[in-house]
Amino acid sequence: MGLLKRLTQLTSQNSNETIEKPEQIENQKVTYHDDGFNKSKACSGNTHNLKTSLDTLYESFEKKCKEDFANQERLKQPYIAEQKGKKTTLLNKNEEHERLEKKVRDINNEIENLEEVCRKVRTNPEDYIVDVDKKASAKFWIGISFLLPLAAYIFVFYISTSFSAFFREFDPGISLFQGMFDPQALSKAYEAGWLELVFILFIPFVFFALGYLIHMFQEKRGLINKFKIAALLIITFLFDAILAYLIDKKLYNLNKTFDSEVFNISVAFQSISFWLIIFAGFVSYIVWGLVFDFVMKEHADRDKIKAFIREKKEAIFGKQKKSSKIKEQVTGVENEISGIKTRITELQNIIDGFILPVMNYKALSTEYLQGWQEYISSTLQMGKDEKDALLLECRNVYDKHIKSLEIDTDTYQNKVYTKTL
Repeated sequence: MGLLKRLTQLTSQNSNETIEKPEQIENQKVTYHDDGFNKSKACSGNTHNLKTSLDTLYESFEKKCKEDFANQERLKQPYIAEQKGKKTTLLNKNEEHERLEKKVRDINNEIENLEEVCRKVRTNPEDYIVDVDKKASAKFWIGISFLLPLAAYIFVFYISTSFSAFFREFDPGISLFQGMFDPQALSKAYEAGWLELVFILFIPFVFFALGYLIHMFQEKRGLINKFKIAALLIITFLFDAILAYLIDKKLYNLNKTFDSEVFNISVAFQSISFWLIIFAGFVSYIVWGLVFDFVMKEHADRDKIKAFIREKKEAIFGKQKKSSKIKEQVTGVENEISGIKTRITELQNIIDGFILPVMNYKALSTEYLQGWQEYISSTLQMGKDEKDALLLECRNVYDKHIKSLEIDTDTYQNKVYTKTL
């Protein structure tokens, strides 16, 4: 085949697409038949000569096909048209690939900008129209450092004062401080019963809940909310006053003389210890409430930044998903481009090579074989069995010839050869 090799075997797009017209093929069949007869006669039907003659016959047919440029051009037209279409498709796919790549770059730039915003918004929230105090985080932690000790104090204070006011029996000579704070309040309440223990344990949470409600009402505007806040403060003060009254009464009765008057509200109002107990609880509670309100407001500022960052991160996640989908499209387009380029190369190799009309050659070579066998059957002098064996051997030589050319199938009209790479 010289510089040519077979790339693939294709069914012709037109089964009647041959190098020569049908009437020309019929005329050539007669010529090939006569030529086969004469060549067989010259060598007495020798099968070795048949093999050589068939090889020569194919080379002559192939050479004629190569040199028939007009017919080759006509046969290659479908491949030329397909190649033009593939090149146009390739241009469109390259443009699509560039558009998708640009989208990916733009999305990546947007993601980088959002990540930069998330890093800078903590230090410069005003640059991103986030209305917060830049020192909110520091103030929050300072407030927490005051709030927790105050909460612990209030917890201990109300446990001790509640136990002292409702369940404790005072010993003679006890001081005001010892009357308010009993270090064994929990253990004594436990010994007294589980109801007493539960009562004094949960009393502090009532005050914490009142402080939380005051904070929530402060966040809402309106006269009604102000009345609610005032009512809660009065309730808290009254409860502290009751605790102070009960404790001060026990201390007063413990130290009173025969000429002392009966302890009542007017006596309590004149007692310094009464007011000390109230302010030891109520004032510390008010301070705790103010610090709690301050901490919650600073936390709200920090939440604004967190919400802003959370929103940006959700946007980043959405853009990352979009980028992944586009990248999948890019991969698909790249695979298509690779397939198109491969096909364009194959088509160019076909155009640079030549197309062999296989069925035409098989029709002519069959006539050549028939002419060869006709001489053996009709003229060659030998016995019947010997003739039959020779005829069969000629057929086998022909079949091997066709098979060696890889054209022993009837499923395609033309055979395509391309230039060796």
